[in-house]
Order: sequence, then C-alpha cells, then structure tokens
Amino acid sequence: MKIGIQHVLAAEENTPGGELVKAWNKLLRKNIDLVKAKDTQVTFHTPKWGLTGLDPFFYTYLHRLNDSETLHGLIRIEKNGYDVAWPMCWFDPVLREARQALDIPVVGPAESSMLLAMAMGAKFGIVTISPEAAYDMEEEVLRYGFKERSVRIRPIPATAEEQLVGLTDAQHEIECFKEVAKELIADGAEILIPGCTLMAPVLRLAPGAEDKYPNGLTEVDGVPVMDVIGATVKMAEVLYEFKKAGSTWISRKGFYARPSSQALDMAEMVLKYDRGGCWTD
Repeated sequence: MKIGIQHVLAAEENTPGGELVKAWNKLLRKNIDLVKAKDTQVTFHTPKWGLTGLDPFFYTYLHRLNDSETLHGLIRIEKNGYDVAWPMCWFDPVLREARQALDIPVVGPAESSMLLAMAMGAKFGIVTISPEAAYDMEEEVLRYGFKERSVRIRPIPATAEEQLVGLTDAQHEIECFKEVAKELIADGAEILIPGCTLMAPVLRLAPGAEDKYPNGLTEVDGVPVMDVIGATVKMAEVLYEFKKAGSTWISRKGFYARPSSQALDMAEMVLKYDRGGCWTD
C-alpha cells in the first residue's frame, strides 16, 4: 500500500525551507513507523509554490489561497499510482473537494483524530497553533458535526518560531502544551488532540527531550494525548483495505458525487496546472 502525502507548506528542495521540511518529514516518518502496517509505504510531496511559513496558516484568508495548490497536488498523487492521498495539515484542506475528484481514499488528520477520539472518551479538547487559528478550527468541528463532543479549542502559548524549534528540541513546546492541556482537562476534556501536524509528531516523539519523555508525551494528568499522525495512518489503511476487498468505502450519492463530463469540460481552464509542481522525500 502506498500513501501519498501532500504538504501544504511550500519550499524549494535545496534551501533552508527545504531542509526544514525534510526535518519535519523525518519526524513524521518516525511517528508513522510506530503504527503502520508492514507493507505501508509513505512518500512526502512538497510544493514549490505556496505559503512558505507557519504564520500564514494562522489566517483563513491566506491558507484558503493555498488550497488550489494542495488540491492539484492530491490529484497528481492519484495519477502517479498511489493508493491513498493525505493532505498534511490538521485543517484537512480540500479534503471534501479531493474526495469528489479522486477515486482513491483521501484522509485528513482532523477528521481521523476526532473520529478516533470519540471512541476513546466522551469529550475531547483541541490545542491549536494560535488564537487566530482557533476560529477556523471551531468552524471545522461544527462542520464535521462533532460540536457536542468537543469541550473547547485553546491555543498553545508558543510562537510560530518556538513551534518550529520543537522539531529538534521539544522541551519548551511540551511544557506549553501541558499548560493549556490542564485548562482543557478542567473544561471536561477526556482526550487531548494536538491540532497541528507539526505539533503532533513533536509531542509524540519529544525530539531533544527523550531523557524526560522517553515515550513522548502520551498523557497529561492521566488524560490521553491523541496520536494524530498514527490515527490518520490507520484510517488510511482501513479505507484502502475496504476498497481492496471490494467493500463500500465512499458514497457517491450527494456530497461526494463525481462531476459530470459537461461540468468537467466547462472547468477546463481551472483544471489545468502550470505551476512548479512538487519534490518528493
């Protein structure tokens, strides 16, 4: 089974930005390896065009402009023979749109982790990357229909720069997460969800803080911390196995109905792609 992961963060390969993405990929791969099936393979696709830092993702207007690049990347992933596509961002960018467009399963970290959280506890709380991002996440929880199972969304008290440092030294980010996690527990959270695919592997693996957290941060005061990356991998494997076995894996009635040939003909201009493409790792 082959999973194609489409990054939403853009960078040229042999640049400081590209090296940052490679460090992130290394951590993500370690996280994925903890839970994946033996024959599951993962390839990361990084766009050369798009948002080039964490800060723009704090704002809906900016990361929405980035969405077309993500969708085109997911379409290329299917064309290149992958079995599952995965946009690497907790906001699940273009998840529903990609499910209309593709004939392979498409999984999102937010949807996957919240679905699993509801099997693990009655209520979950989400820690987001910034106060600005919390508004978008509140809408996302509502759109998925999970509002009654979510206690609150709170931002981590760490800057974008401090969160990037977590890729190599997780100590400060872990302490910041624990601080806000205790507030969510007081709100009634029984499961804690790191609402960012950069934050999630940092907490799960605790790079640079392994002496204090040899198994990563898996709980706060007895409340489990969701393995967001692991949850998404397992959702990908389940949907792939359903499809492989000939079982129903998606509904084409209603929201995920495929566009008609007439609609596709009329969309010829927007379906064309003429940007820089991706590099893989």
